[in-house]
Order: sequence, then C-alpha cells, then structure tokens
Amino acid sequence: MLNKKGAVPIKSGFTLIEILIAIFILGTVLTTVYAAYTGTFRIVKDTQYTDDIYSMARRAMKRMTVDLESVCSYRDSFKFATGEIEKEDFMELSFLSSAHLDFYDERSSGIASISYFIVEDSEKEGYVLKRKDELYRDKAEGAEEKISREGGYILCDRLQSLIYKFYDGGGEEYDFWDSESDLKTQNGKAPTVVSIQMNFTDPDDKDRPYRFMTKVFLPVQQGNK
Repeated sequence: MLNKKGAVPIKSGFTLIEILIAIFILGTVLTTVYAAYTGTFRIVKDTQYTDDIYSMARRAMKRMTVDLESVCSYRDSFKFATGEIEKEDFMELSFLSSAHLDFYDERSSGIASISYFIVEDSEKEGYVLKRKDELYRDKAEGAEEKISREGGYILCDRLQSLIYKFYDGGGEEYDFWDSESDLKTQNGKAPTVVSIQMNFTDPDDKDRPYRFMTKVFLPVQQGNK
C-alpha cells in the first residue's frame, strides 16, 4: 500500500491494545475450557467412586445376609457372640452357620465358624472388613475362643464404621450379644434380628459418609426355646 505521493509504503498491523484484548479473550476461553474439562473429569471420578461404593456395599450386605440367615445350632445351642472393639465403631462378630464357603473344594460342606473383623488399610482411606470361614471344630469346655486375624477374605474396604444392633424374640434391642452369657434372652441363643449399618468414607466430606443399612431376620429362632 502506497501513501498519497506513491513513494513510501504504509505498514498496517495490530495496536498494543488490540493485542492485549486478543490475549485477554484467548485467556478467558482457555480458562473456561479448562474448567469444563477438569469439572467433567471430576464428575466422572466422583460417579465412579460412588458406583464402586454402592456395588461393594451391595455385595458385602448380600454375603452377610446369607451368612446370618443360615445361622445354625450345635448340640441344641447357638454359638453367637460379639467380640472386642478394636477400633471406634467397629465390632467383631462370630457365629456358627451352614453357609460354608470353600473356594478350593466346592463339595466341602458342614457347620462353619464364620467371623467378621476389620484391619487397617495401608493403601486406601478407611478400614477393610474381612470374613473368615472355617469348618467348626468343637472346643474343649472352658477353652477361650478368640477371632484370629490371620487369613480371611475381603468383603469390602474404605469402611468408616460398622455398627450392629441385635434384637431378641421380644423385640428388645442390644448393643452386644453373647450366647454364653447369663442373660436368659441370650444364653444358648442367637438374636432374632440383626441390624447392620455400614458407613463408607467420602473423600469430599468426611462428616457425611455413604451409609447403608439392612436388617436380617434369623428364621431359626422361631423354634428356639
């Protein structure tokens, strides 16, 4: 492009203000895109975590329900007891059940001593709930029975708390149960109903965990004296 005299070319371009405005607009667009991008991935991650928790809780509750519904007696007496509380809001639980599982021998059957206990999770936040299942061997009279934390299979992880409630035939609620206690409603018996509440950790809000509850009816108690 020439000037009016046709000798010196006139240079055209962007002014500093135009460049700054362009940079500002580009920065705004990139920020919006990045926010939408990271937000989408955060939603996907949260959804996947929630799905994992729901799926894991459903499987654990189903296994515990089958175990408890299969509670059985030995020599006309039930062996059902809560154990020590190793961590806050966690309680051991052991009982005899016909729901024996043997992953190595599918034909294996019999009365099993099933126990639930928790161990610390070194990789994830929260605790691991483990299930131990052994064919029952009659203990000598007076022998102490204590749950061993060696072995067992994982039912679920990322647990924040696990709370049981027990109900006798009259509907009275108990925090603990011991079939070898002197209580008439518990001695030699298993509870009529067991309530299970499982709370799983929520990494975004520790005060509002994922909560699941169920009540299991033990039909064997209907014929119990």
